[in-house]
Amino acid sequence: MRLIWKVLRQNISIGQLFGFVLANIIGLTIIVLGLQLYLDIQPIMGDKAGFMRPDYMVVSKQVSNEAAVFGEKTTFSQAELDDIRSQEFVSKIGVFTPAQYSVYLSLMISSYELSTEMFFESVPDDFIDVNSEDWAYPNADDLVPIILPRAFLNLYNFSYAPSSSFGALSDDMINTMIIDLTLGDGAYQVKKKGRVVGFSSRLNTILVPQAFMTWANSTLTPDAEEEDPARIIVQVTNPTDKRIAEYFESHHLNVEGDKLDSSKAAWFVRILISGVMMVGLVICMLAFYVLVLSIFLLMQRNHDVIRNLRAIGYTSTKVAIPYQLIVLFTNMLSVVTAMVGMMAIRKYYLTYLADFAPDYQPATVTLAWIVLICFGLIVSAANAVLIKQAIKKTC
Repeated sequence: MRLIWKVLRQNISIGQLFGFVLANIIGLTIIVLGLQLYLDIQPIMGDKAGFMRPDYMVVSKQVSNEAAVFGEKTTFSQAELDDIRSQEFVSKIGVFTPAQYSVYLSLMISSYELSTEMFFESVPDDFIDVNSEDWAYPNADDLVPIILPRAFLNLYNFSYAPSSSFGALSDDMINTMIIDLTLGDGAYQVKKKGRVVGFSSRLNTILVPQAFMTWANSTLTPDAEEEDPARIIVQVTNPTDKRIAEYFESHHLNVEGDKLDSSKAAWFVRILISGVMMVGLVICMLAFYVLVLSIFLLMQRNHDVIRNLRAIGYTSTKVAIPYQLIVLFTNMLSVVTAMVGMMAIRKYYLTYLADFAPDYQPATVTLAWIVLICFGLIVSAANAVLIKQAIKKTC
């Protein structure tokens, strides 16, 4: 083997190998960085309260002057719901169920009792953007879980509290408070205890579980007829689809807040990461092509030497081993260097990702290592097969 190596290494171009290694490192770094970035933002994308949350839009009908004067309905009929659900850009929809009973709330804040009339709504649990294990309402004796709009807390802390004798409240402080609820009127009035379990940035309403709302509406207002929903929540497949805006405009529908713009931003981030990984893959494929050409040129320069080695009894497998070892070494060097580069860049961007979600925990790098090593081994194996076939053809 040493003899073969001494004979074959004479025409090796260090410059060509360096060019391959450099290109391969750049390509692999881009691929693994895109993969790891995607994995690291998954907790934010999967987090219902995160920036990259699913593309949900709260939709209601526009209230025209005629509707306001003549009392026209601004609710969605079943036919309208079916039409929205049938649109290609819609994944699923949910309806807001309003409380048909009166709600009176009181709680103690800084030794002061705060009492007010309130309202409740509910949506299917799939659309809740708060991660809380306390959201379930299995039976009527439990505390009623409540989700408040994040805007309510901000208004209290930064507008109402400074101008009153009340102090600012943190999330944890509110989560420990027990709220006295008086629901319904007359013979159907009941008293409950409630507790705030989270704050919603998506839904600008006061939410209770769907199971509780179903029980309360049927128990406290048994004679009331079920009303059509006035608001719905829609999950779309692609927020950049121009058909969404066209459909909403043609049907005189409003999308609350800037949900459409935020969803577009999240969609573009996903597309950008995919595009970056594709660029890295193209660079790696080009580097693979460069390496194959380099090895083939090297074998062409050693054409006579290879034929002589075969003539004195060396098999094509033995003659191919030095070239295959070069390929394996350069690929593994590229893998390790790419991983080191990715870890350095990752350390930088993780400080910014933590700002998007509370208690953020990044993903592990295990999958990135597996992908890199497998990629290096697959490329090395493919090169090894090509080299062996080329040597056989040479002879």
